[in-house]
Amino acid sequence: MRLLLVGLVAVTLTACDLRTALTGDVDVVAQAGELELQSDTLAAILAAGKWPVQATLAETFAHRWVEFALVGQRFARGDSLLDSASVYHAMWPDATQWLVDYYHDSVVAGRVVVDSATVDSAYQAGEHRIIYHIMVKTRPDMSPPERQQTIVQADRILADLKAGMPWEQVNERNEDPVAKREGGSVGILVRGTTAPEFEEAAFRLRPDSLSGVVETRFGFHVIWRPELTRVWDEYSVAVEDELLTREEDVFLAELEERWNVRVRSNAPKAMRESASAPLQTFKSAEVIGNYRGGEFTTADFVRWLQVLSETVHMSVSTAPDDQLMELARTLVRNEVLILEAREVGMTYREGDFVGLQERVRWELDKVWQTLQFDAALAGVTSDEERLQAVGDAILDFYHRMSTERVRSVVVPAFVADKLRHEMDWKVSSVGLDQVVERAEVLRAELVAGGVWPPPTLPVSVGPPTVPDSSGNDSNE
Repeated sequence: MRLLLVGLVAVTLTACDLRTALTGDVDVVAQAGELELQSDTLAAILAAGKWPVQATLAETFAHRWVEFALVGQRFARGDSLLDSASVYHAMWPDATQWLVDYYHDSVVAGRVVVDSATVDSAYQAGEHRIIYHIMVKTRPDMSPPERQQTIVQADRILADLKAGMPWEQVNERNEDPVAKREGGSVGILVRGTTAPEFEEAAFRLRPDSLSGVVETRFGFHVIWRPELTRVWDEYSVAVEDELLTREEDVFLAELEERWNVRVRSNAPKAMRESASAPLQTFKSAEVIGNYRGGEFTTADFVRWLQVLSETVHMSVSTAPDDQLMELARTLVRNEVLILEAREVGMTYREGDFVGLQERVRWELDKVWQTLQFDAALAGVTSDEERLQAVGDAILDFYHRMSTERVRSVVVPAFVADKLRHEMDWKVSSVGLDQVVERAEVLRAELVAGGVWPPPTLPVSVGPPTVPDSSGNDSNE
C-alpha cells in the first residue's frame, strides 16, 4: 500500500512563495505558511484509507493538515508556543474562567454577610425549609398485598420515631438512597420544587415535628423538620448559597447596565448559520450584539462554540429565537465580564500560570510525538530541508493512519486558533471538490486492483477544530 500511495502522488509538498496568493488552481487544495497540499495528495490519502470518500471527510483532512502544518513550522523554527501570551491563548477557556470567577466571587461574596441573625431570621421566615424524610418505595404495578405491606412499614417507622427511637437508627430503613446517605436530609426545600403532597406536609410542620405518613407517587414518607440547632451548619450554608444567588443576579444585571449590553434581532439567524457551518462562517464580521466600546460578532460566537457543551452546540439549530437571544446575551455578558476583570487589575498568580503552561506542553508534546517531528528534523540544518521534513512527517502520519492502528491526535483547539490568526493559510473549496472527484476514481482503481480495503482499520481522525475569524477560506 505504501508503494501504491507514493506512486499515485509523486510530488507531495512544496514550499510556496508567500508573496503570491493562492489562486483557484484546483491542483492546490490547501496552503499553510510556506507549505502547500496538492489535491492529488489529499485524493490519494482519502482513497487509500479504510474510510468513505466524502466531501466532509476531505474538508476535515484539509483543515487538520493546515493545523499540523502551521504548528509543525513553528516547531521547526524552535518556537515551543509556551510563552505567556501563547499559553494564555491556548488555555483561553480555563484562563478566562479563572479570571472571571475570581473577580465575580470577590465582588459578590463581599456583598453577602451570613451571621447568626441572618440564619435565625431565614429559619423563622420558613420560606426555605430544611427537611428530612424516611421513605418506603412503591411501584405502580404493586399488588394489593404488596402495597399493604409498604403501608405497614411506613406506619411502623412513624410509630418507632414517636416512641423515641433515634432518627439515625430508623433512617437505616430509608429506601431513598440519596437521602439515606445524608442522614435522611433532602436539603433545603422551597415551594414548587417537589411533589405537592410532600410539599404541603413539609410546610405545615413546626420546628422539631413529624408529619403523619404522606403518600406521593414515589412512595410513603415520614417527614421531619428539625430544630435549627441540630442542622445549623447545613442550613447556614444553604442560606449563604441563596443569598449569593440573589446577589449574583443583581451583579449581572448591574454589569449589563454598566456596559450597555444589547443583542440585535438578527442574532438567532446568524447563530444558527454559524453553528451549522462554522468552517464557512467563522470569518464573518456580522454583528449580533453590542456593548460599551465593542461589538460581539459571529466570529466571537464561533469561538465560544468551542467552549460550550456539545448539547448546547447541537441545539442551536433548533432552539427558538428567545432562547438564542438569551444565549447571545449571556455570551456578550461573558465578554464584558472578562474586560471588566482586566480593567480592575485582576491577574494570575505565578502558580496558576505554571499549571496552564504544563497542560499546554503536554498537549503539544502529544502532537509532536505522534507526528514524529523530532525524528523528521534530526540532522536537518537548512530552512528548506526543515520545511520539507515537516511536510513529509505530516503525510507520513496520514499514511500510517490509512494502513496502521495509530492513535489520532489534534492540535489543541485554541493553539490552532492562535496559529490561524498569526500565519497565512487557505483551504480551497474548488480544490476540495476536485479532491473528492479524484479520490472516487482512485478508490475504484484500488478496488479493481484488489488492494482496497487496507488490511487494518485506522483510528478515526474526528472532526476538525473550528478556526476563528482570523483564518481564510478560498471559495474560488
